[in-house]
Amino acid sequence: MKDADVLFCRKTVVNRLSETVAFYILHPNSEVQGQDASFLSSLFVDVNLTEITQQKTIYFQTTLHELGALPLQTNINMVIFLSCDELTLMDFDSLSEFRLQGYQLGMINPDPKLFPATFFNVFSYLLFTLDCQSTEDVVEAIQHPSLSVKNIWVNKIEDVEQFHQLQNSIPQGQFSGNAIHKIKPVKGKRILAYKAILVDLLVALNNRESSPRALAEFIERDPTLTYRIIKLTHTVMYRSQFNVSNAQRAIEIIGIRDLIKWVSLVMFGSVPGKPDCLFPMAVSRACFCQNLSAALFPKLEGAFLVGLFSYLPSFLDEDLPSLLKDLPLDENIKTALLEYKGNLGGILKIVIAYEAGRWEKIPFDLLESKNISKQCLKELYIEGLKEAREMGNV
Repeated sequence: MKDADVLFCRKTVVNRLSETVAFYILHPNSEVQGQDASFLSSLFVDVNLTEITQQKTIYFQTTLHELGALPLQTNINMVIFLSCDELTLMDFDSLSEFRLQGYQLGMINPDPKLFPATFFNVFSYLLFTLDCQSTEDVVEAIQHPSLSVKNIWVNKIEDVEQFHQLQNSIPQGQFSGNAIHKIKPVKGKRILAYKAILVDLLVALNNRESSPRALAEFIERDPTLTYRIIKLTHTVMYRSQFNVSNAQRAIEIIGIRDLIKWVSLVMFGSVPGKPDCLFPMAVSRACFCQNLSAALFPKLEGAFLVGLFSYLPSFLDEDLPSLLKDLPLDENIKTALLEYKGNLGGILKIVIAYEAGRWEKIPFDLLESKNISKQCLKELYIEGLKEAREMGNV
């Protein structure tokens, strides 16, 4: 990604004296509603957010579903806004839990007719947008007892007359829109957040004293990764019957041994701009390697990662030696990937040859001596395809 690419956009929010009090963080594509993985990665990982926002409060919009994937940011003052149209009374318990955890919540275009006063207690901020209602409607709405005690922000102010009217009517309010300041794009080079997280996780896992809490802190650096790891605990694979709300609990259910495998899968599945077929091909190879390894060397570990990481250059657009240099992997895995040596290297060579239909490169006689016939090898391959399909749905 070029240095001049837009990561996200920053809109200034001012008080009645036109002093900057906060920044509204926007998806760079104004046509996109809500957030996506690349936006959240840019927001929390790819830039120094404190520097970009000049230590001001930041506002951004998301959904209640995505809120569960966002780790609490203790180093910045952040308010998360949810649309009134997407909320129901059934969401009260979830919202209350987020509030107890320390999240600051705001509601967009609130309608006091839809909710009781207690529902509004979980919200500290209210956002009114002038594309949905007039300035008069806003001024009237904030007189309601459930809304009058909240922090009020009015967005999409398009002309100076609207701004002056709101300044006089809502002296403690906050304001933004084209009449005040234009949106400023925040540019830079997006780093692959998962690669850095993967390195840190591998280092931590090599330290046997690392706790699930310590490992969770690495995962929680990326909201989308956190969400997908939590989501994994509710699959058939793990059959969790508990409401998992944080990365630490998810790790305890998944198990530290499987953690790197799943973090790596999430990393591969989140690289933008790649053909849709690439991810299932990589996972199929990983599963085939794992199945063949289990048949040949039941106690051997690392085959899944060898198969998966053999696709690293295709995803990250760097040569394999450069990529592996940064990853603190077991030497057996590195040797297998770079030199096709050792038991893991032999397994990778067989799998790659089988995928390509290069039968002359497959040591069938050696496999037969290990009780693996051509039919058995075919079954291991097909089983890998089935497993990869299941993993792709996580």
